[in-house]
Amino acid sequence: MISILLLIPWIIFGFKNPNLNLFGLNQTKKSLLLLLGIEILFFLILYLTLPEPTSKIAGLQSFAWNYFILYYAKGIIPTTVLSEYLNGNLGDKIDLNYQYVYLIVSLIIDYFILLIISPNIRKIWKKKKPAHNTV
Repeated sequence: MISILLLIPWIIFGFKNPNLNLFGLNQTKKSLLLLLGIEILFFLILYLTLPEPTSKIAGLQSFAWNYFILYYAKGIIPTTVLSEYLNGNLGDKIDLNYQYVYLIVSLIIDYFILLIISPNIRKIWKKKKPAHNTV
């Protein structure tokens, strides 16, 4: 949930600057690079503070186990659900060896959240349909 809260400044920026447009978002190159940097920094802080692996406590070395609900849910939940659907062991392999997949999924979700909330989407829905000629 904390990772979703990181989007609030970009949502506000998008509504304050509805005329900007980069990749379909009401953002600038600078604002999107800043979001990318903050997202990577947040992921690295979580990754580097992951406790040392030990066999005494189940799930201790697991990124998803430690940060599932509160910190990085937007990257972990979709990755886990999709990977477990495709192959029962794929979620465990990603969690143990390829934690960066959570970052990639999180960035994709950031994009879609900003796109859905973007004022550009409302403009698309409000566009008038062309009148039909009845000749």
